[in-house]
Amino acid sequence: MLLSPTAETVLAHTFARAMTRAGEALGEMSGHELAVSAPDVRFCRAQDVVELAGGPDTVVVGVYLGITGSLSGHAMLILPPDGAHRLAGVLLDGFVDPSDAVAEPGNPLVFGELELSALQEVGNVTLGAFLNEIGRHLQEPVQPTVPQAIIEMAGAILDAILLDLVADTDEVLAARTTFREGGNEIQGALLVLPRPESLAVLVEALGAGER
Repeated sequence: MLLSPTAETVLAHTFARAMTRAGEALGEMSGHELAVSAPDVRFCRAQDVVELAGGPDTVVVGVYLGITGSLSGHAMLILPPDGAHRLAGVLLDGFVDPSDAVAEPGNPLVFGELELSALQEVGNVTLGAFLNEIGRHLQEPVQPTVPQAIIEMAGAILDAILLDLVADTDEVLAARTTFREGGNEIQGALLVLPRPESLAVLVEALGAGER
């Protein structure tokens, strides 16, 4: 997907505003100073995202949201398991003892209910902030569904979403995303997969682009 220079600028600014608001909201929730940024935003193929996550067989933590309203499709926050544990710990700090939140210490692929709940809220806040910004461009509301945390291989997660889209294209709007708390950084990725008809609407709203 080739965007015009104007659309690229609008897209970058849209993500920047959304991540700033997401960081503020997560900071209020956790009592920690959290900064969220998306320094690399682009349209790419789903396979590129899978490789970025470490390959199709790499287990990741995904927080999934459906997109409804003037834009329809799917959205997901992807995190490595160790980063997901650390991010959940930041949000739960001060509310519960860290040892109570972790289901099986030493096993990064097992998450407690409190951790999953915290991660679902992170996905809800970050993805919801972006969808709110897109809604401003469309001048119509874009609504997310209830978030769902998934622990699965990266390839399996994206294959399931792409199968639902039933399209010849597998273009994904991807943003490399960084969560910063103090001197700690957690790397992840925000993915937006619009349905084919919504992809055209999104590009037009951002300033129009040509393939």
